[in-house]
Amino acid sequence: MKKETWEWIWTGFAILLLAIVVITTLPQVFTVGGTSTVFSADIPSNTPTSMVIQTTVYAEQYVFMVQEHGGGIDSELVLPNGTVLPYYYNLMVVHPGQYLNMTMYAVMGKTATENMYIPVYNSKYVVDTQIVPGLTQYAVWYAGTPSGSPIAEGAYAFLDGEYNGPWFSYDVGEILVIPASGYFSPSDINSYISSSNAAHSSGLVGDPYNPPIIVVSGSSPVLYAVSDKYAAFNDSIPGPTFIINANSTATLKLYIPTPDNDHNWLYNYTASGTPEPMTGLYVGVYAVWWNGTITPVAYQMLNSSTYNTYMTFTFKANAPAYVYGIIYPAYYVYNLDGMSNPLTGEQAGYLMSLWGTILVEG
Repeated sequence: MKKETWEWIWTGFAILLLAIVVITTLPQVFTVGGTSTVFSADIPSNTPTSMVIQTTVYAEQYVFMVQEHGGGIDSELVLPNGTVLPYYYNLMVVHPGQYLNMTMYAVMGKTATENMYIPVYNSKYVVDTQIVPGLTQYAVWYAGTPSGSPIAEGAYAFLDGEYNGPWFSYDVGEILVIPASGYFSPSDINSYISSSNAAHSSGLVGDPYNPPIIVVSGSSPVLYAVSDKYAAFNDSIPGPTFIINANSTATLKLYIPTPDNDHNWLYNYTASGTPEPMTGLYVGVYAVWWNGTITPVAYQMLNSSTYNTYMTFTFKANAPAYVYGIIYPAYYVYNLDGMSNPLTGEQAGYLMSLWGTILVEG
């Protein structure tokens, strides 16, 4: 009887210690990665509100959904079918010298623990924040250098740094730093290319998440992006960043081979467990305007007749930037032999990798 009494005492003591730990650390857990104030410690108190973009990130298993407001940016994505969304996928838009004040959530029931990793070498902050289901996380990214000057306009990668399933390496996006007006200046383009080349030749050698930069000059540039069997344009996710001249008439040619293996998310499984190439997806070119609105310019539908051939898009370069490819995620299901179900486990999620950006120099 005495032994049982001591066992109860020790059990109660352990429960008490656990309760103390939970209570004393709970506020810190809910503010991992930053604070919930509009102007966090990483944003100087004298920063005008016009230089802060309130950014909400919803992380699903294989995609980031981003909503922005303030600082002259209001996220809006217009799809070819006329649907207007108040957010983007795997993209953030910001002007030089502005702050992205991020509030981040992991979408309940649709994701595991995510990570927001922004490893931009020449910026003031490197963001590396866990996004845990049920918790609200915060982080700040500054479109400027450690010295406080604006960062060069360009497209900078961010990604999910936390393994959360076999397709996590496709969970990659870009911060598109565009001018507040006009087009990308030649000096900023040169600075952007220089910093990117330095990264590729040192710490990021062979890194597929920092797209190659391809300059195509002239009044009628022709741009090529070719997908491999892993659904990546030119061996990069996102695909290459093209630079063209303002007011040029550009032709973009995209080649997507018919998927025939499980290395490619376009090889989708039906309910019966039979794989087949995805169809009915929009592929196209979309203009990114100075206020953050993204509108379709030219598009086609991906189907059996557009696989294995160059899909050609022609457009006038009168926006500061463009995104191209599949910019709205598709729902992928891996259901080999019908084994994907709630009892044995499900492998499914939204994915997009065949996309990239075009910067317009003026």
